[in-house]
Amino acid sequence: MGDLGISIYPSKSSLDEMKDYVFLAARLGYRRIFTSMLEIADNPHETVNQFREIIAYANQLGMRTSIDVNPRLFQILDISYQDLTFFKDLGVWSIRLDEGFTGLEEASIA
Repeated sequence: MGDLGISIYPSKSSLDEMKDYVFLAARLGYRRIFTSMLEIADNPHETVNQFREIIAYANQLGMRTSIDVNPRLFQILDISYQDLTFFKDLGVWSIRLDEGFTGLEEASIA
């Protein structure tokens, strides 16, 4: 049987609400988190900091975070497909490639 997981969305919840939710989920045996960075355009720096903080908290509780990304996000954050250090530094366990990739980007990432 696979791990159970939850979804969190920093653009829709406060950090305290997400921490409470993540703590409860970890206590109940959930081990995975899914989130999306697709709504980061409003205030990228502040939103990235929220992601960093909640992912670090989840990692401390033994949870693994998968994050949804698209080509626009790479442009907004000035991230290269050939260097995914940003996501490693964010504490992300895996990234999910959303719509908009042409196949060339996926090949560069792989």
